[in-house]
Amino acid sequence: MKSIRYVLIFLAFLILMFSIGDIPRGNSIAKEEEIYPHLELLAKVIATIQQKHVKEVGIKELIDSSLEGMVSSLDPYSQFMTPEIKKEFEVETKGELEGVGMVITLQDNIITVISPIEDTPAFRAGIESGDKIVDIDGEPTKGLSTWKAAQQLRGKPGTKVTIKVWREGEEDLLTFELEREVIHIKSVKDANIIKDKIGYVRITAFREDTVNLLKESIAELLKNGANSLILDLRNNPGGLLDASIQVSDLFLPKGELIVYTQGRDSKDERKYYSRFEPLFPINKSIVILVNEGSASASEIVAGALKDDNRAVIIGTKTFGKGSVQSIIELDKDYALRLTTAHYYIPRGECIEGKGIAPDIEVAISKEERKLIRESLAEYKKEDIPNYIPRGKPIESKGIQPDIEVEISKEERKLIRESLAEYKKEDVQKDPQLQKAVDYLEGKTEDREQRTEDRR
Repeated sequence: MKSIRYVLIFLAFLILMFSIGDIPRGNSIAKEEEIYPHLELLAKVIATIQQKHVKEVGIKELIDSSLEGMVSSLDPYSQFMTPEIKKEFEVETKGELEGVGMVITLQDNIITVISPIEDTPAFRAGIESGDKIVDIDGEPTKGLSTWKAAQQLRGKPGTKVTIKVWREGEEDLLTFELEREVIHIKSVKDANIIKDKIGYVRITAFREDTVNLLKESIAELLKNGANSLILDLRNNPGGLLDASIQVSDLFLPKGELIVYTQGRDSKDERKYYSRFEPLFPINKSIVILVNEGSASASEIVAGALKDDNRAVIIGTKTFGKGSVQSIIELDKDYALRLTTAHYYIPRGECIEGKGIAPDIEVAISKEERKLIRESLAEYKKEDIPNYIPRGKPIESKGIQPDIEVEISKEERKLIRESLAEYKKEDVQKDPQLQKAVDYLEGKTEDREQRTEDRR
């Protein structure tokens, strides 16, 4: 009986802790006298497990597990954060972790890949958005929470994990052996002029440093004469809401609605507007590339620019994650990652479970996806000539070479041209990118029709 009393005291403390906050007290909030009988049952279950289970289990472990199960049952994204989970979450938002490099969620109670992260073991192996992970290292994933699955996929660099996935259109399960590594996420990549003053830049994630990196890339593209832009958000699983708002602000006129969030209470609506004059001029056209791996923050940017008629969306329908998670501190060690609202693109549509349909749909075949992955991997090897040293990051003071080889102005020009030529070859391998180029060059009927519609 003593252990039951301890559990009840602890659970009562939790209720008190939640009650003190600014949680609305509508009719749907249970009264305390309705809660306590259920707490007593929970306490009895915990005490019985602790006393009679074949293995000794501590009260704290049981309560943590109870809370994890309770919160994860609400929706695929809510999570009870123990000190370990909270610390790892904070590391992830900085852009570095150890594992195989994929963002996962629960979809129809199955661990599902939102998107592989580019230049990671999962991406290189051919993991795709929508893959259902049914087995990790010989253990079925049925009943696993997203967090538990993520824990099994992560690990020390150099160790391996084997997963089996079900992929739509495939008769048999696909097996992948992945070697874990340190995942460095560079959120803005490949800024370049790819053809006839058409600028190109890719955002792989929305993190704390994304907007500053994108500002630098856009400034460089404009300096090099870009008169239009392709913003590639394919396989971008999202990230920070603030980052998506700041990115949208770089392209929209001042005062335009970017996104709004709506919680359970009608008073919880919050609107976000562009606050500055756009860095990329309004008179320059934009195409955004998306696919089924574009989610969350990517969908905010695509939706904001599409609804404002600022950009044309090309590709395939996006993933459809339109919920907002808030981090609610419980004490110095624990927190809740709780779904508190849905976000709505400017025209008033919530895309949770729906996704954003492109203006111009361009599907990509299995063979074309493979070519794109290979071309990105090849780009990594070839983008810097052999005589430019690679290695550890160089501090601002630089490193004195053992053998100094100066590069003339003509040689620098040749290097730039070789990179530009590579990007041209990329276009030919990528039908969605090719469509974007054709659109910006005015070679498609879609461009003529859209111009007419705007009038």
